[in-house]
Amino acid sequence: MKIGGESYWITYYKYDYKVQPNQSAPVYEYIIEKSVGKESVDVCGMDLMGNKKDLGEQEVYAYRTVVTPVKGKALDDTLTITVWYVSNMSEAFLYPWDVMWMGYMSPTGATDKNFVGIQFEYKGQTMRLTNPAPFQSGLFPCVEGDSDSLGEIGDDLSYLYMGWVAVIHLGFWYEWSDVNVLVPQSGAWTDLQGHSWAWSTTPDGTASYSGHTFKLVDFQWSYEGTVEGVKLQGQGKFSPDLPLVVESEGYYSYQDEEGKTTVIYGYLKLEDLKLEKVSP
Repeated sequence: MKIGGESYWITYYKYDYKVQPNQSAPVYEYIIEKSVGKESVDVCGMDLMGNKKDLGEQEVYAYRTVVTPVKGKALDDTLTITVWYVSNMSEAFLYPWDVMWMGYMSPTGATDKNFVGIQFEYKGQTMRLTNPAPFQSGLFPCVEGDSDSLGEIGDDLSYLYMGWVAVIHLGFWYEWSDVNVLVPQSGAWTDLQGHSWAWSTTPDGTASYSGHTFKLVDFQWSYEGTVEGVKLQGQGKFSPDLPLVVESEGYYSYQDEEGKTTVIYGYLKLEDLKLEKVSP
């Protein structure tokens, strides 16, 4: 990201995060802290006979998420999730963890040349999966540690992603990318086939993070796809100079095959942010 003509990396952020997985469930709350840096990790693989092969230490990018439950379903202690990649994966910084990690255990997923591994640490137990494909072909991923320790917090792991998607994984960023949001703006769109979209933005003050001040914009948006039975709506604050939303509250509702509607609620508030200037 650019600030005053200088380039910076976001190396850390902290969010207050709330999620309600359906309209009859309680609201769960977590503190999410995410950081990125380079480190070395031991990588192993398995051959067709099930023999383990040590590939030694490899230098990787580590995306580390520390989850502290305020009110979890089963999570009652700090959970640390680390995902390793060969190259810098900026999109991985937007989400608490890579929900596709189970796919890397399949023969197809094991060919990924950038994903190196994922590790869960909870209550003194560790489960680690490493993918040898970036360093040596013909091997399958290697799983070490206690994978059973994740079973009891499976619902919390799902909640860490679903509410995040409800408030982040939406099209409003694309809608506003070419709009001067520092003056009041609004827009609406429909394809006359059951899909409609509306949004508005209003400048509203500033916020300071890591010694820098950012202009803020209030936003509201809504989307409805009557054909699919999907509705999205939300509001919050963002800065046109930050890739992370400052505050966002949203609802995502959908209908299943039987016509039952499920409403997911998500809330994020950026509490802290650390920046590091990129060396020329």
